[in-house]
Parts: sequence; structure tokens; C-alpha cells
Amino acid sequence: MENFDARTVFFIKNAERALRFYTETLGFKQDWIYQEDGRPFVVQVSLFGFPIILNQEEDWTAGRAGHGRVFIAIYQDQLEAFRRYLSEKSIKTTVLYWGAPTLVIRDVDGNELFTWLPESERASLEAQLASAHNPA
Repeated sequence: MENFDARTVFFIKNAERALRFYTETLGFKQDWIYQEDGRPFVVQVSLFGFPIILNQEEDWTAGRAGHGRVFIAIYQDQLEAFRRYLSEKSIKTTVLYWGAPTLVIRDVDGNELFTWLPESERASLEAQLASAHNPA
């Protein structure tokens, strides 16, 4: 055995709403879906080869929605395409400090997609952090 095929699982409050957000807002594609009572319950979405499983909360998982976080690396040669993608999709991001300035995308339940941009971009993110903490 050499490699595991692992996937991030985000618990969400409403699978139908989360599926719409991931596909319509973020541009993920739906890979597969499991339904209960004719409604989405567990669904896998993916973007550029990165899969996420969205799992609707149920009694035994109550309170887990919105507590997920995944880190996605963006490298220098991907930066322009990543910026263009965020702009074209009008994806809302925030910046926080998580060992380095970190770009954050939050889903409808508060699950987080974290990314560190290449070193060349960190100064502009540091400036965003500074202005957020010291509004004029």
C-alpha cells in the first residue's frame, strides 16, 4: 500500500442548500449524491480534482455543522488562474492570520477553506489584515 484516497467531509445543516452553494457559487461539480426521502443527504462535489463530501447533520452528528476546515495550497504558477477564478465567480473571501496571512472562504454553514498564497502575495494580505484591525 502506497497511497490512501482521502476526502474532506464537511457536516452541513441542509444538504440541498450546501449543494447549491458549492455548485452555483463556488463552481464545484456534483460527483455523486445519496438521497433520503427524495432530498440530498450526502453528496460529493469536486473542483480541479479536489473532492469534498457534504454530509447533512442528523441526531448523532448534531452540532458539527460549520466546524470543518480544509487547507488548500496555491502555488505561484496557479496564482493568476486562482485570482481570475475568484473574480469571475465573485467569491467572497476574508483574510486572517493562521501562522501566516490566510485567505478564507466560508460556506453557508461556516466551514472553512483556507489557503496561503505564495510568498509574493503575503505583503498585500498583511496590509488587508492591518486595515481590518485599524479601520480609518
